[in-house]
Amino acid sequence: MIYIDYIENYIPEKVIDISELQEYLNLKNYQIKVFKKIHGLKEIRKEEGSLTKLLSTPILNIFERNSSFRQEIKYIIYCHTIQNVHPFPLDLFKEISEICNIHNTINFSINQQNCASSLVALEIADSLLNSTDKNDKVLLLMGEKVFNPIMQLINNTTILGEASTAVILSRNSNKNIKFIKTKTKILGKYAEGIGISQEEQKQFEKNYVPTLSALIIETVNDLDLELSKISLILPHNVNVSSWKQISKSLEFPIQKIYLKNVEKYGHCFCSDPFLNLDCAISDGLLKKGDYFLMVSVGLGATFAVSLFQF
Repeated sequence: MIYIDYIENYIPEKVIDISELQEYLNLKNYQIKVFKKIHGLKEIRKEEGSLTKLLSTPILNIFERNSSFRQEIKYIIYCHTIQNVHPFPLDLFKEISEICNIHNTINFSINQQNCASSLVALEIADSLLNSTDKNDKVLLLMGEKVFNPIMQLINNTTILGEASTAVILSRNSNKNIKFIKTKTKILGKYAEGIGISQEEQKQFEKNYVPTLSALIIETVNDLDLELSKISLILPHNVNVSSWKQISKSLEFPIQKIYLKNVEKYGHCFCSDPFLNLDCAISDGLLKKGDYFLMVSVGLGATFAVSLFQF
């Protein structure tokens, strides 16, 4: 059993209205209106510094509050969607380790599940920590730079922004945010991601809501819970429209799906559910004993639902 010990998000200061991206993303006027009025997107953030800065900032902020974490981190897992996040021969882990003064850690990345990778990483972290010293910790790291218009747009779905998140996971936690399990469903026929055909895209859109709804119910039922016992769903921030459909499909109150960050930040790759958790805690939306879900879908297509208890 593992716990979330600490979450730190870094939100870049530069705000970009999605209308300013119209030419860059080769969008028409009506498409911008659809993104704003139907999908609920308004702004994204952009980090004007390097990827190294984007990723190291939340780590340094954590260490400022608790320096002991620096010596207790055994593994660093970097979750990302873009396969090649930096040019050769940059050693991203080496740069982060030097800036943050972290040494003797085992470092690796996962991205096979694209934007759902961070939820799958929870299971990996659970397995790793169950075979190490009780004081060892995992640093889960998320955040990517959007360096190409192809990486910033999922047609008729979302626009991606930049933010980063660092999460400390351990077998012992004072905050007691308990990770219970992640359940996934992979539809491999859509493995080409943004490269699927128009016919496959229509099929995916048709299957999206029933597949995700079923997985949410299965995850909750596996613990002999009812959906009514879930206090909050912390989603990926792709858009508001799809979550309205999920809400209707599940007969789950839309007010209990945390959507306020969609218009503020857009879809920030693997960070979304953890960004939303941090904000929900700050908003006082979770109390001791509450069950909640993190939900994400990665192109390819991996549907992932993680169950927690606060």
